[in-house]
Amino acid sequence: MATVPTTTPNSIFETAHRKLKDSVSSAHADAFQTTSFEEVWTAAEEIEKAHEARGNLRNMRRIAPFLKGLQNYSKVIEVLCNGTPYMPWIWLADQYTSIFDKLLDAYRQIAEVMPQFGRLQTAFSNDPNFQVVLGLVYSDILDFHRRAYKFFSRRSFHLFFDSMWKSFKFRFNGILKDFARHRDLVMREVVTIDVVEARELRIKSQQELEQQERKTQNYYLHDSISWLKVPDEQHDELDRLAEKRQEGTCEWVFRNSLFQSWKNDAHSDAILWVKGIPGAGKTILSTHIIRQMREGSGFATAYHLCNSYTTGKHLLGELMRGVIVQLLRANPDFAPYIFENYANKALAPSAARVKGLLEKLVQAIPSIRIIVDGLDEYPLSDQRTILNEFLSLSKLPGGQCRILFSNRESENINKRLNGRPTISLRDQDVDLKKDIGLYVYAELDGFRGDFGNDLIDRIERQIVAKADGEYSMFLWVRLIMQSLEECHSPQELVESVNTLPEGLDKAYKRILDDLKSRSSDKSIRILQWIACSFRIMKVHEIKDGVALQMSGAILNEHTKLVDSFWEHCKPLLEKGPKNTIDFVHYSAKEWVLLQLHTDNLLISLGYEDFSEAHYGLALSCLNYMNSSYCFIDSAVSNQALALRVLKGYHGLHHYANEFWFQHLLQYAKAGDPVEDEELDDPLGEIREFWKQEPGIGAGNLKLDDTTSADKIKAQLEALASTPVAQNMGLDVLTFQKFLSQESSSHQAPTNLKDEELRCDPTHFSDISQRYQHIVRTLMDCPVNNPPEGTHPQELYTFKQTYLDSAFICRYRECPRYSDGFKTPEDRDNHEMIHTKPLRCADPNCEFFARGFTSKTGLLKHNRKYHPSLEEEAPPAFEPRKAPEPPLVEPPAPAPAPALASPPLPIPIPRDEVPESVPDYTDQKERGKMPSKGRVSRAKKGLKVHDCDLCTKVNTLRGPMDDINSVTRTRSILAFGRIVAEHFFAPTFSGDMSNSSK
Repeated sequence: MATVPTTTPNSIFETAHRKLKDSVSSAHADAFQTTSFEEVWTAAEEIEKAHEARGNLRNMRRIAPFLKGLQNYSKVIEVLCNGTPYMPWIWLADQYTSIFDKLLDAYRQIAEVMPQFGRLQTAFSNDPNFQVVLGLVYSDILDFHRRAYKFFSRRSFHLFFDSMWKSFKFRFNGILKDFARHRDLVMREVVTIDVVEARELRIKSQQELEQQERKTQNYYLHDSISWLKVPDEQHDELDRLAEKRQEGTCEWVFRNSLFQSWKNDAHSDAILWVKGIPGAGKTILSTHIIRQMREGSGFATAYHLCNSYTTGKHLLGELMRGVIVQLLRANPDFAPYIFENYANKALAPSAARVKGLLEKLVQAIPSIRIIVDGLDEYPLSDQRTILNEFLSLSKLPGGQCRILFSNRESENINKRLNGRPTISLRDQDVDLKKDIGLYVYAELDGFRGDFGNDLIDRIERQIVAKADGEYSMFLWVRLIMQSLEECHSPQELVESVNTLPEGLDKAYKRILDDLKSRSSDKSIRILQWIACSFRIMKVHEIKDGVALQMSGAILNEHTKLVDSFWEHCKPLLEKGPKNTIDFVHYSAKEWVLLQLHTDNLLISLGYEDFSEAHYGLALSCLNYMNSSYCFIDSAVSNQALALRVLKGYHGLHHYANEFWFQHLLQYAKAGDPVEDEELDDPLGEIREFWKQEPGIGAGNLKLDDTTSADKIKAQLEALASTPVAQNMGLDVLTFQKFLSQESSSHQAPTNLKDEELRCDPTHFSDISQRYQHIVRTLMDCPVNNPPEGTHPQELYTFKQTYLDSAFICRYRECPRYSDGFKTPEDRDNHEMIHTKPLRCADPNCEFFARGFTSKTGLLKHNRKYHPSLEEEAPPAFEPRKAPEPPLVEPPAPAPAPALASPPLPIPIPRDEVPESVPDYTDQKERGKMPSKGRVSRAKKGLKVHDCDLCTKVNTLRGPMDDINSVTRTRSILAFGRIVAEHFFAPTFSGDMSNSSK
């Protein structure tokens, strides 16, 4: 006999029971504790009667073997079984017929593999090894219940059932395998039970199952997120803004009664509006709220930080997709549903589909909190659309979605949010004054060593006092603090504080007046680049763009600007992460672009209608693109190209390659024809990059969406006066659309780059790939071993400048196509959201991980190896044929005596099973048992067929010789009943309580 294990049976029972109890609500736990077997039987009968009343009667007898098995099991272990939650979710599922059938079938499968506890009750009940195995069986039972409880207790689970049950079934099959293995152990003689082996096998099985389950779930999650096509910019922006918060500030909001009600009170208004003037600290407050709620428990928190650089995209769709991804990461159990119904069908994530999906998730996921910050930065039409859609989300029946909007007032926003609970930062002057005091104290700390504590304390009080009241804003304080950095004596410091501008408007005006008086032309070009670019720019990109913003400009060691070229624009501009430059606040950009026209400063800065700014940026990009011809010039050596890249003459490449035509188009849309002498030469030169006549290449590219070509042509109407530029644009925009189609998203990056080279009507793709290859080579080159003709310091400077974005995403529609990653590993990890193969229906199939690149290939594979019920071939059926008449009529044979057909088993209720019945075991040999071949019915007989049930009945009839007569009788009756139900379902469809009749 095996050694008694150190783990006691009681500890196994207690661990399994505790895990289940911890996973259920307290109310359900109390109900489970008092549930008896009789109540479960009664519940099953009541459910069947309810189904009968609704006209969709189900076969509840499928659950009977499971309940009987539990009864016998409880007699063996005599602990905790009355506290086992047998089937409380039956009541949740019984309204949905297909779901109800799957659940009953699950209980039937468990009953099939449960051990026969009745005959073991007295024989081995005191054996410790045997008790450990019983404990493992108990763990199997409760493992199923725990996971089923989690599955069926989800809100709106019926909406996602079909897809999520397939994922759950993977775990369920693992539980059944454990059941079968432990059943085999229990049915052995006790001396042969190897408990150590049993436990080790269980651990190994659980580990393998969990590993495979995680792997499959990761595939579902990856493909679902890839389908939504959401860039990872929001997370980076949240981290960037969170770093600006001074420690100890913003804590007051968590004590605010309106915020507490919105966060915790399900009966309060689902909407909360945080409003304030520009620069009051709304965004920093929002980021702190987001971080705190995401780190806490009990809420599914999603957010969106609006940014003016996203203007021109489908903002509502982008916002909804971003929210779905965040909810999905917090609730990955919904990934199988999105995978099966959207991602794996190669459907485009249109606004309508995304909206419907988000509504379903909101109804299914409890306690959702969404924070939307900076909605006022979006165009008015997008503000209105986003508000309408998200306000409707908060009203969905059964949903618990609560939304916080943080923004300044505007006509659209006021119209929809007035009357809702509102936290106005203007009314939080006491709390904000404390926060500003903390910020000013921390910022002035560096001045104390040079100017002494007394003077700095006095300066601190003056700044805090002036920031109070109507000027209570963090942005004003930031601008003032940056201006103090120019003071180098106590007198300058005092004078600067005494002449502080009152309010944000006057602070901006003073800064811009100073810019006009200092290096005006260069300042204009810097502000044009930052204000009118299509994404946030890096220092080296603006540096080259400003230098190239003149007719015929080229970059060389004499024309390239120094890195500090922009610093005279402080404090209006600030340096951000990844070596970027941006306005210190959105209101600063807005002030420059929209508000300064009252004193003609806007016109003097070149922003009369933005067309001049786009003209300048288009000129810079064209000048750069023409300088990149060297990459395809056979006369230029690879060493010379590497030297040019190393010296920084191609720092504008990614941006210019992506957006040169967009700036030209924006200039043309202003109404002025593109007939400028300064543009004639650059446009003539860039014509040389076309492989054939401009406009021909677009006709060779097949677009999935037949309306896309018409939309592209409509965009180009502004260039009608310049046919060459119009045809160039037709090729460029069509090619970009071609690469962003859904068919490209399934291709590996290497295949995609090959297709890009083959289909591009221009040489720009070839140039980009050669440039990227040189950058990668330089990044891999050790600093102490630079390329020939260069100095190690040059290589070091190059790496420091370009490292943050050296490795671009290779998928054209991605924002990171022109703004890359620090390492190839980061790039490859990011590209996983683009490489979304179509997967087959079975996660265990070897083709599941590999996937298919086309929908046609997937359909062929599924039809061959994983057909649906509708696609499965019917079972083989050969009708009986009449015998062919013989050539000579034989004499008629004598009639054979009719064999008596045994009656079909009559269903007997569980409490009326006779103690003894005739034993047919020996009669089988005497020919008195019905044959196995065919079951006859009256005089007609049944059609010959070969189904799983009949095979199972015939197979399992035999091994009953070692079972007592009562058990054998019940088994025979049960099999007879199954056969009867199989062939006469309408006859035996009555409820359980009347089955004996």
